[in-house]
Amino acid sequence: MSTDKAKRRPQPGSGARIATSASTTIQSAPRTRPSLAPASVFGPTGRRRFWWYTYRCRTCGAYQFASAKTLDAVTGLRRAGCGHEVSVMIARTYGAAA
Repeated sequence: MSTDKAKRRPQPGSGARIATSASTTIQSAPRTRPSLAPASVFGPTGRRRFWWYTYRCRTCGAYQFASAKTLDAVTGLRRAGCGHEVSVMIARTYGAAA
């Protein structure tokens, strides 16, 4: 049986090569801007020292919850728990004065 496989397998130099081209270039897809995610921010209160914020991913509709040490750290580009890139902005602030 091993001789049958050897007969069917292409031998080196027999012309069974993959055609390649030196001029072929691989181009990546253009990057799109991440969707805007307005967040509701809850200030530190009591023993809690972090800012909590929640937002909805506009791509899939999933709600996300996160925390930040400062109010300025809430905004910016994030990868949400659902895997989509979002740009978080503060829409409403509750609790502590900003």
